Amino acid sequence: MSIYKLLLSLFKLDRWGKFYNKINRGIQQVLNDIELCLKCGQRIKLKENFEFLQNFIDTIPNPIFYKDENGFFKHCNIAFIEFLGLKKEEIIGHTTYDIYSKELADMHYKVDIELMKNKGKKNYEAKLRHKDGSIRDVIINKAIITNEKEETKGIVGVITDITERKKDQKRINKLLKLKEAMLEISYSVIGVSDINELFDLILKKAIDFIENANVGSVLVLDDNKNLKIAASKGYKVDKSKKFKIKLDESMIWIKRKGNMDKTIIINDVDKINKINFLEKKQEFKIKSVICSPIIIDKKLYGFINIDSKYSNVFDDTDLEIMEYIRNQIQIAISKYKLYEEMFYSYRYDKLTNVYNRRYFEDLFDKYIHKSSKYKEHFSLVVFDLNELKFVNDNYGHLAGDELIKTFAKNLSECIRSSDILIRLGGDEFVGVFFKTNSKNLVKKFEDLLKDFKNNKISFEGNNITCSFSYGIAEFPKDSTNYKELIKIADDRMYQYKRELKSNET
Repeated sequence: MSIYKLLLSLFKLDRWGKFYNKINRGIQQVLNDIELCLKCGQRIKLKENFEFLQNFIDTIPNPIFYKDENGFFKHCNIAFIEFLGLKKEEIIGHTTYDIYSKELADMHYKVDIELMKNKGKKNYEAKLRHKDGSIRDVIINKAIITNEKEETKGIVGVITDITERKKDQKRINKLLKLKEAMLEISYSVIGVSDINELFDLILKKAIDFIENANVGSVLVLDDNKNLKIAASKGYKVDKSKKFKIKLDESMIWIKRKGNMDKTIIINDVDKINKINFLEKKQEFKIKSVICSPIIIDKKLYGFINIDSKYSNVFDDTDLEIMEYIRNQIQIAISKYKLYEEMFYSYRYDKLTNVYNRRYFEDLFDKYIHKSSKYKEHFSLVVFDLNELKFVNDNYGHLAGDELIKTFAKNLSECIRSSDILIRLGGDEFVGVFFKTNSKNLVKKFEDLLKDFKNNKISFEGNNITCSFSYGIAEFPKDSTNYKELIKIADDRMYQYKRELKSNET
């Protein structure tokens, strides 16, 4: 096969389109001229055309080479010389083993032997060292040169650098996988019971997707402009809980001079003075950091930091990934806060922060079922504040609200975490108390009444005494039915209230 036909077939493999057609016409014209020169015996013209052919090939931006049947380079274009960063005399007359490392040379030699044996074409991906020292991903198109007797005379090859293409593909694939991961986080918002669980999940995904990331943390800004660890990976947990740093002493503040709007890469961490790092599980120095500010409702909420023990490892792709993660974090946190508000309003009374009636009635069936199954008992107590109407009429409804909040706060503080307190509405409350008896409860409530009497509520210059009445019903002794228990406790509460008024008169 002629060199001309080989070149054309190789460029077809690379699908050069219009440029291929241009080369086709150019080379065809040169070969026509060469044929004419041979017929006419015009050796000078022949030389000129060969020089033109070499110049023509040199204009092709892809590296091109020709090796003889023994593996020695005989010809190449300028692009090939520039790619390798060698002189022409360091290539021509030398073999692959003189130019590449043994590992790369062995691979190319194996392809060449197979190609000369089968007398065909080969299109394969490989890695070559560029003149700048980097290892490039390339596609090499090779084909056998034969003479008129179909004897193998060498190999022609064309190299296409696909490093950037592969980087782009890798980046796209990574972003697609990251998108799936962020969707998983979005779906997890409803399932997490604590926002720190959400931070842990986000941080793990970020470290997984950013190459050369070793450790990381999520820091949240408190009301005093201190950054505290909300989640960390690779750092000692006990140290993380105690870690605190002023916002204006943080790396991003120092590097950005207080401008907290964008993700930044800090590849010169060792040059920043007085940086306070967390203690890591494995000892190494942090040399590179990507820091992303988290903005919620146009206010700085905190940061996510991804740290590496390597210098200058983070690039624009990592920056793009972190920006995407940051945006998804902001959406996830906003969703969580909205969900938390909805969750709170469903379960809790806004004024007192104790359970509300709706949630308690849903929950109470579970208490009855559990207590019946394990033969447990509990006490249901109905509370009613005394003289709330008087306080509202004489001191205003804000004073009445303060009375309700004080009662709920103090009662909540003197009961166990396993017990629950519910606001039915207005000044009516219900308590459910486990593993106790009426005698102990009466003592607890009477002590609380004495404490309220000795410690009056001061509101806008007025001293208000918090007082309450209560009634106790026992499960299963009095009833196993919620409504009946409430009625029994309510009747006993009114009996207590009547006795209290009778004693006062």
